[in-house]
Amino acid sequence: MANAAVISLVRSLEELVQRKPHLISDETRRMVDSVLDSLEYFQDFLESTSKRRQKYCRKVEELEREIRMEVEKAEDVIELKIMYGIMKKEGLSKTFLRTLVGKIDAPRERKAIRKTLLPFVKKIDAVKSNVMGSSFGTNQVQGYDDSTNEDLLPGLSSRNVAKLNPENIVVGLEDDLVRIIRRLKGPTLTREIIPILGMGGIGKTTLARKAFDDFETRHRFDIRIWVTVSQEYRIKGMLLDILRCTSDETNEKSNDRLMDMIYKKLKGWRYLVVMDDIWSNDVWDLMTRTFPDDNNGSRIILTSRQEEVANHADPHSNPHKMNLLNSDNSWKLLRDKVFGVEHACPPELEDIGEQVAQRCQGLPLALLVVAGHLSKISRTQESWKDVAKSVSKVVADESDICLGVLSMSYNYLPDHLKPCFLYMGVFPEDSVVNIVRLINLWISEGFISDELEGRDCLEDLVSRNLVMVRNRSFNGEAKTCGVHDLIRDLILREAEKEKFLEVTRIHEAANPSAEKLRSARRYCFHSCDQTVFWKLSSIIRTLHFFDGFQKLSKQVPLLVSFKLLRVLAILNVTFQTFPLEITKLVQLRYLQFTCYDDIHWSVSKLHNLQTFILGYGVAGLLPPTIPAGIWQMSNLRHLHIGDFFSFPIPSNKLQNLQELSRLALTSCTSELFSAIPNLKKLKIIGNYLMEMKRERLNSLSCLKKLEILKYRDDGIQPSQIPSKYVLPASLKRLTLSCTSLPWKDMANVITLPNLEVLKIKDNGFLGDEWMLNDEEIFKQLKFLLISWTGLKHWKAGSVNFPKLQRLFLKRCMNLEKIPQDFGEICTLESIELHKCSISAAKSGKDIQEEQESMGNECLSVLIYNHPSSSAQHI
Repeated sequence: MANAAVISLVRSLEELVQRKPHLISDETRRMVDSVLDSLEYFQDFLESTSKRRQKYCRKVEELEREIRMEVEKAEDVIELKIMYGIMKKEGLSKTFLRTLVGKIDAPRERKAIRKTLLPFVKKIDAVKSNVMGSSFGTNQVQGYDDSTNEDLLPGLSSRNVAKLNPENIVVGLEDDLVRIIRRLKGPTLTREIIPILGMGGIGKTTLARKAFDDFETRHRFDIRIWVTVSQEYRIKGMLLDILRCTSDETNEKSNDRLMDMIYKKLKGWRYLVVMDDIWSNDVWDLMTRTFPDDNNGSRIILTSRQEEVANHADPHSNPHKMNLLNSDNSWKLLRDKVFGVEHACPPELEDIGEQVAQRCQGLPLALLVVAGHLSKISRTQESWKDVAKSVSKVVADESDICLGVLSMSYNYLPDHLKPCFLYMGVFPEDSVVNIVRLINLWISEGFISDELEGRDCLEDLVSRNLVMVRNRSFNGEAKTCGVHDLIRDLILREAEKEKFLEVTRIHEAANPSAEKLRSARRYCFHSCDQTVFWKLSSIIRTLHFFDGFQKLSKQVPLLVSFKLLRVLAILNVTFQTFPLEITKLVQLRYLQFTCYDDIHWSVSKLHNLQTFILGYGVAGLLPPTIPAGIWQMSNLRHLHIGDFFSFPIPSNKLQNLQELSRLALTSCTSELFSAIPNLKKLKIIGNYLMEMKRERLNSLSCLKKLEILKYRDDGIQPSQIPSKYVLPASLKRLTLSCTSLPWKDMANVITLPNLEVLKIKDNGFLGDEWMLNDEEIFKQLKFLLISWTGLKHWKAGSVNFPKLQRLFLKRCMNLEKIPQDFGEICTLESIELHKCSISAAKSGKDIQEEQESMGNECLSVLIYNHPSSSAQHI
């Protein structure tokens, strides 16, 4: 957490130097550099301690929090000084920077140590010396010996979950167990590693134990060993546990001697080892040398929440990823735990019980906790209804079990991932979060620098089973995400403890205390009750309103008091006129709201703005106009307008602009596109005279870095776009909707050398015949969607689509058949038909059967709701 604050301050200082170089003297610049050096020290310190979290003491944890708070205060001072112009004409106040250096300077382990140090910086040196001692910065193995330290962070083991299930009821794991046992009994003779992955409390240990104790497993392996690792593993303890499974000889010896003994005991025997709850690569690297590979069918099962551990142990092994329980199995697990396997649930409790199970969202840990609560209360409808209304509270009351288990994943996060993870608490319960928007918010908050880094952070959180991907694109890239309700409860608890985020929730009983309101830097309103809005601190950096403003006329003027606001998102309410107060929030990086009015010219004052999302309450006949001042907003990266809009004549260049959404075709000129040369994503809404469309579309060739283009006619007066036009060769994804092109004009698209995704929607192409000759080749196309067209005859083959992976057909009611030769495309993985003709569905089935007859079982054909059947999975 502190690391994110340090990075944000570094960026603020760098922006100060870049934007006001004429106001900074040489001496002042040297002082700024000194501050940056000090911040670099903080980063090194924080990253080092982050890598040894299990060796932390509480004092270090408190120190991190103190560093964060002091750095945030320093950043507040800097931005306030810039905002109010407290910079003298002859240069930035030297006194101010001397004060700042005094606040955040730190020892550099060098002879010349500054005399002026803030007391908390001295604590860094003291705690580093006293707690970490000489071991700080060394390359010791991540485990530690059996000596204990009362200041160590609590090492709760997720194995405590087993206490919730003394009867060992297993529900919904039958298929998982079959697959694991099949791999244990497989014909492979080389030592095989079988990772079992999933979020905390999902049942990884239960599955591994069932496989370990299975009758066939016991008779197949000569030696079976179970060792629990956990976050705070003790090397000698693990080695002695393993040795006890193979021998009675457990006299005290060195670790190397113990590892040698284990290796010799296992040598030549077929063994099964379960390493349960493994968190780090280091422990695997240490232990793997004790497990010989004698080509006799030995197996090692690893259970972990970290996909990185599985990939490190064996990059070629396919991890077994556990899923949440479905509704039926959730209710069965809850019912069996409350009433016992042999007893039925009273009929009057069935419906309510199913509701309770549904609200546990398929997590066995939550189901077992709630089942334990239900077992203790009266079995009446009234009692169970109360539980159904307060499942989250029931789980929260058992925080040592539920949130304690899940918090292990949070505590193990690297420092740079913690703010990204906690930011998921901004969104209401059960939200499906658009990942592009999420990453833009992370950038605006200063957690990351660009989208690529954001993607890496998100995939890291997903691989740690903290964030769930809700929807992926054809190439596996995540599009939307979310978190389990229990994870969200953990997020809100940790965010409040770290003073990172405060949330006013729906049905929340009490308002936050005055102290919380003073210290909160981010605040989110998930309910209509916004009484605390009047009490928020002026240092607030982020405001999200998910349930609309109340008493708009009174609240909007108060926004100007939040002078350091970086993120403002107002959803589910529409302003009648453009709120001018917002244009005074010059530190804004992210702005989202809806109004009926045109964008006011004063929005150009928001020179820090990076993302601007403006919805329009009612779509007008004439496109709204962007004010000319937008050309002064040099930091703008993403511009999304709810209605199609026209762009002013360029007066500057917007080098950072990467995305424009719903631009009117009338604005598509070479002059405009030359002024936004780094645009990567563009959505055009067009309805224009035929003779002018060619010129407008040809202007796209100026966009040399454009990767994603969506073009849609507005549908008021559908008309064909011209046959000859030039598209950027850099395009990777193209969507054409309502464009009414003849199929022969696909020649303009085929020539695109980098095109990977092509979507044709709503009569994007007209005509009943699409014929491709052997010279017409989509060289890189991987995904093809054809939806709502009149296509009837389609002649093509594998030569035309050599790299196609997925074919998606929707509402192609006239299509007679899919080209039979598509089965010869070696890269093709799936064909999906949604509400297409019977003959088209049959041709898909024929292609699959032909491929299976030749030994190709990799092709999946999915048919949904064609006229003869409600659904088919072929």
